[in-house]
Amino acid sequence: MSRGDLISVDSTDRAPWYWYVLIGYPALSLLGIVSLARLTGGGSVLASSLGSVALLIVIAAAGAVTLPAIWRDVEFVEAETDAWTPDRQIYVGAAVAAPLVLGLLSGLAAGFGVAIAIALVAFLLSTVSVCVAYLYNRYRTVGLMAR
Repeated sequence: MSRGDLISVDSTDRAPWYWYVLIGYPALSLLGIVSLARLTGGGSVLASSLGSVALLIVIAAAGAVTLPAIWRDVEFVEAETDAWTPDRQIYVGAAVAAPLVLGLLSGLAAGFGVAIAIALVAFLLSTVSVCVAYLYNRYRTVGLMAR
């Protein structure tokens, strides 16, 4: 086999990996919630241990990765198909607006410490629900394996 017989490969042509993040985050957060329940013994996360608070922060920080992943996957879906044009501002905006509003309202009602805890949990729940809703809509119209 000579060098000219090899197929040329374009190194810039990569399959989109963004929806893998969107599938992995709800699974990671479910695993994290189960781990938190085991660490705290069913009690309060804030009153239990530093490890449970750190785990909650890590899970919420991983949720921040899902927002750019949704943004980039919407670009991919819009470029690849005309069957569905998702509105990225709604998906990303919902995941950001819910914890901001709940954190602000709980801060006014109960104080700063409670506001941080509620905003963190609201961000966790909103990113999980946005990921699941986006993936369901993507699967229903385009399919998950569309490349």
